[in-house]
Amino acid sequence: MRCLLALIGCAVLTAAAASAPAPLAQDKGAAGTWQRLLKLQTTASVMHTTAHPDDEHGGMLAQLSRGRGARVSLLTLTRGESGDNAIGPELFDAVGLIRTEELLMAGRHYGVDRQYFTTAVDYGFSKRLEEALVKWGRDDILRDVVRIIRIDRPLVVVARFQGNERDGHGNHQAAGLLTQDAYRVAGDPNVYPEQIRDGLRPWQPLKLYIGGVRENEDWTVRIDSNEYSPWLGDSYAGFARTGLSFQRSQNGGRVLAPATTSFAYYKRLAGTVRLKPDTTDNAPVRLRPDTDPTAVVSGFSRTGKEESFFDGIDTTLPGFFAALGRAEPAGARELLVAIDNHVKDAVRAFSMSDPSACLPALARGLAATRAAIAKLAEEPDAIFALRIKEEQFADAINAALGIELTAIADVPGPAVRGQRVAVTASLTNHGTSPIEQVEMAIVTASEWHGPDVKVSDASLGANATVRRALSVAVPDDAPYTRPYFGRASIQDSRYSIREPSHMFRPAAEPAVGVVASYDAAGVRVEIRTAVQRREPRLPYGEEMRELMIVPAVAVNVTPRTAIVPLAGPPRPVEARVELLNNGGACSGSLALRLPAGWSSSPERVAFNFARAGERSTFAFRLTAAAVAAREYRVEAVATVDGRAYAEGYDVLEHRDLETRYLYHPAAVDIRGVDVAIAPSLKVGYVMGIGDEVPAGIAQLGVSVTLLGEQDLAHGDLRQYDAIVTGTRAYAVRDDLKTYNQRLLDYVKAGGNLIVLYNTQELAPAQYAPYPGVLTATAEEVSEEDSPVDILAPAHRVLNVPNRITRADFENWVEQRGSKFWSAWDRAYTPIIATHDIGQPWQAGGWLMADYGKGHYTYFAYAFHRQLPYGVAGAYRILANLLSLGRSEGLGARG
Repeated sequence: MRCLLALIGCAVLTAAAASAPAPLAQDKGAAGTWQRLLKLQTTASVMHTTAHPDDEHGGMLAQLSRGRGARVSLLTLTRGESGDNAIGPELFDAVGLIRTEELLMAGRHYGVDRQYFTTAVDYGFSKRLEEALVKWGRDDILRDVVRIIRIDRPLVVVARFQGNERDGHGNHQAAGLLTQDAYRVAGDPNVYPEQIRDGLRPWQPLKLYIGGVRENEDWTVRIDSNEYSPWLGDSYAGFARTGLSFQRSQNGGRVLAPATTSFAYYKRLAGTVRLKPDTTDNAPVRLRPDTDPTAVVSGFSRTGKEESFFDGIDTTLPGFFAALGRAEPAGARELLVAIDNHVKDAVRAFSMSDPSACLPALARGLAATRAAIAKLAEEPDAIFALRIKEEQFADAINAALGIELTAIADVPGPAVRGQRVAVTASLTNHGTSPIEQVEMAIVTASEWHGPDVKVSDASLGANATVRRALSVAVPDDAPYTRPYFGRASIQDSRYSIREPSHMFRPAAEPAVGVVASYDAAGVRVEIRTAVQRREPRLPYGEEMRELMIVPAVAVNVTPRTAIVPLAGPPRPVEARVELLNNGGACSGSLALRLPAGWSSSPERVAFNFARAGERSTFAFRLTAAAVAAREYRVEAVATVDGRAYAEGYDVLEHRDLETRYLYHPAAVDIRGVDVAIAPSLKVGYVMGIGDEVPAGIAQLGVSVTLLGEQDLAHGDLRQYDAIVTGTRAYAVRDDLKTYNQRLLDYVKAGGNLIVLYNTQELAPAQYAPYPGVLTATAEEVSEEDSPVDILAPAHRVLNVPNRITRADFENWVEQRGSKFWSAWDRAYTPIIATHDIGQPWQAGGWLMADYGKGHYTYFAYAFHRQLPYGVAGAYRILANLLSLGRSEGLGARG
């Protein structure tokens, strides 16, 4: 176990080399080579900590990495699981995987060298620091952050947040506070000593800064990331905002251009570097200002201000031991100076027209680095820094030569166990210098490959390519490509880890990769890539997807949660089971495992597939003699050649992002709910950014029609007993705003319009029957167990056909609601009020008004989060809202 955990750090630090996607244009050719030369000139390193994807200061990161050559890592506590999704219906863990990929795409633009995540889950917006610390377990997440610092060993830590109320979100406050706690204890071997026993070593960063400081406050460093970069052709802030625009699930791809200046202010909270006040008129003395603008040797500072995060730190390689405040081992300086001189030679030899001109100096530097590693084997801190330099030299050589490695699998889709996959590997040398002894081999995380997959060539000249046909057989016990983390319940606030060696990484290592190695100017250099497959996306061409391993037969059940209303005789549950064939021709049978007292029609079905990619869907009618107010689980099992398949997955596939598979049991959880509803209702639904509310409505036995633009423009709206506008529909449906008056006319003529949670694009003065105020900073109630006050107990919506009480607000998940109105016309009746701890009562989340002959409702409570998990009270409230226009003659239930 110790060996395994000790390898976690190594696995995280080397992951990028194995799984890096194709580089951006700015990371290739002369521009890419120059940026790698910048990194070779300095040992500067910084870790930036945040709470969620999109919290990061991307411009600052881009300037440090791409402009100053610093090694930059980004530690994001969570993956943003609780956010809404502007590009699809995915929520919770699915949106967390999407936002992970979006952040990786953004990080490629920022120039992030390493991305880390803790085991914390974004459980929803929180106004309190204490809630975050309790839900996550302060010590548990602090342990994660300390381990990551000990793995990455940055010289400087920059917290995005301050750890106080200035940060707003409780998750933000926790990120700021935990960063400070971790900085204080990461260097103490007595804190989390099991990490030391696992093979990690204590590490004390030299400085700690916090962000979010204002110009008129006590700041230490001011950074203008709007500085123009000639090798990017953009400012660092502008280039970072291009990266930020890929976080589309949050911003829809819309990002404002930066201002002329883009100042950010940071305050130094702690440090082991002594910065003496400068009593002269002299500016700090810099080391090699022409090539290393980050290094300062004087340690002087005027009036407490610093010019960079690295003031007072010698960030040259020869000054490595001095930076750590340690005496140099005998002979160490000569070794480090030799490496540094080779870097200087490479900088002098660099040419925009021929980047490979610096190859000889880079090769000498790589050889000198490897020699220093051998001679300083007893100095682990030096070995750590030199291993990074070794990787940077190899990256620089690959960039200077324009080395490109691709590995394409000849498969139409993901691979399955037992399949032999043919791979075409291509290595191209775009440099003017030849490379020798080229070798290519398949590598797998599970060591599947046999002895027949390595090939070699004698040499490869300028602008020449070598292609080789490789193959690999997927073993019968190969693990499926899935997240290495997961949680048993949506209520869990931390992930459990299935594979410790992948811990803290964005994703598991690719299942299959190719490594190529070659001799260049007398040194051996390596480059890796993941094996990919082509996926047509006509008319836009093809997209490259990482080759992943999936089950031969995937079993997906819809719905995953179903309710059975207890009012009246038990209603059958209609379940649909989709089988997806990922393998070759096969046949088998599909049956359901049923709880006692349940039956299905049919009991079993046979299926046959002729080729990969085929799908078949089977309908089952589930009935029970009696249903109680409890949960029942029905499992679907497909059997092929004696092997059972009882698992399916959601394919998370979005443009520019790597495809991910989120697995789930092939099961439907059925819950008996004491709910009544008006009979034979017909509901129209205007989908917004995507949610599962229509499926929840259908669970009540209601006919649901999704309304498109033509329906809103010309359709007969009178046919619907209720019309519901979905989550953030006014933000993404211009047709809804265009034809909104038709909806108001529908209400006026006797219709029932229910407007679910919306952002400020729903301007009540324009789109509601009476005025109101919904601002961009509208209140929300994030605590799912917040107290509820019934304001209008006699209102029909609380009494027919279900009597709604405080009990109906128990066992909610993640949040109460969001985007409450802050003011409203007297024509509206507030139905309930609620609040987070420390927040005033909020009554603007459920407002109702009679308009003409009909009813208008604004309902900001989180149906889209409750219905997919069968929350009984949410279904009872929904039934009353839908029944409002047809509730005459109905009695109250519950």
